[in-house]
Amino acid sequence: MVGPNPKANRMCKSKSAIATTASTSSSMAAAASTPRNHRSPRTTGSYPAAYSYSTSSSTTASSAASLAALRDSLPELPLLLTFHDLAAATANFSSSHRLLPSTPSSSNSFRCTLRGHQAAVFRRPLRRDAGEVAARLASLGHCHHAAIARLLGAAASPDRTTLFLAYELVPGASPLSVLLRNPKNPSFTPLSTWHSRLQLAVDVCDALHYVHIQADTVHNRLSASSVLVSGDGPLPRAKIAHFGAADLAGELPVEQKGSGDSGESSSGSGGHRRSSSRGRRIEGTRGYMAPELVAGGPPTRRSDVFALGVVLLELVSGQEPVRYEMVNRGTGEYQRTSLIETAEAVAAEGGAEEGAMRRWVDRRLRDSFPVEAAEALTALALRCVAKDPLARPDMSWVAAKVSKLFLEAQEWAAKFRVPTDISISIAPR
Repeated sequence: MVGPNPKANRMCKSKSAIATTASTSSSMAAAASTPRNHRSPRTTGSYPAAYSYSTSSSTTASSAASLAALRDSLPELPLLLTFHDLAAATANFSSSHRLLPSTPSSSNSFRCTLRGHQAAVFRRPLRRDAGEVAARLASLGHCHHAAIARLLGAAASPDRTTLFLAYELVPGASPLSVLLRNPKNPSFTPLSTWHSRLQLAVDVCDALHYVHIQADTVHNRLSASSVLVSGDGPLPRAKIAHFGAADLAGELPVEQKGSGDSGESSSGSGGHRRSSSRGRRIEGTRGYMAPELVAGGPPTRRSDVFALGVVLLELVSGQEPVRYEMVNRGTGEYQRTSLIETAEAVAAEGGAEEGAMRRWVDRRLRDSFPVEAAEALTALALRCVAKDPLARPDMSWVAAKVSKLFLEAQEWAAKFRVPTDISISIAPR
């Protein structure tokens, strides 16, 4: 794709795009040679050309103040960074700056400070012409959603084979996979209420709906590891990471991108599977890849919906998508357990055995959840993970259904909440 998607521009572009499209659409091939003192309009105190003003004596203080207020009201745009910017911020990508030092993919992610922002930087293979990245960055950069980790900028490596993407580092956030399955304390989870899990489900569904409709693209990296959960209150909130990564790295087929129902690659942390189709390499997180992706097909909105369905099943059960348990140590034989298959078995038993669903739902919810709602969310998730892509619903339908379940969860929580304003004293009379 040579330029930004017209639909994406129409739906996502903010006023600040008027001042920046011309500059950001320049060729990315010049990125590595960009002077290191290049600065964002917001971070230097200068203003975009469309909002520049004279500094002569005739300029009043009130005009300057109003223009400053206008600048502050505009969303901060992602930057066309240079490789030197990132190398300096990460101490030449040293191990001390790795985001998750203990994970297999740690060599591809780093934490640093970029122009006053705490950032997480991810390294991806660049499979498109470097000159096209700036135009697509200008388009995606104007898309903002509260449940999406903000894209701060992008840079190409000097040899134009690698793309570095910088995102906001969400303060105090932990991956959903860690909160549901902490190996150090498997019997505990901070997500111990049905209400809190439905809140996360709503956030993820709203974010993916925005990616598909407003941004008109495919996420292609959704998993429990890419859902970031933060907040100290009774209802933590979620943000999905890696927005625009597949698009900017050139993993989505150019000829079908306008339809918003295609893509080319899937990637994430955790175990990976790879295959190839028409010379392309497909990467994806085990357990979240739709059957058509495993067969070598391109990612689409429907494959995003499949990954979402798996995440919803995780929220209900607390289980990981795929488990491998050793059956025979002598032969090294393992038994594979699929979360989708166990969910299908429970749903099939629902009518015959009333307690099947209650036993399958995460026990750490302490049996404190509406069984009918758990059945409804499981049924919805199973529709999302249907083997036939055409049988999966679109995100408008999914988001609406999950929102309805969340409202019911709110009512249920209010009805069964233990009073906290009553004190009881036990003493001899």
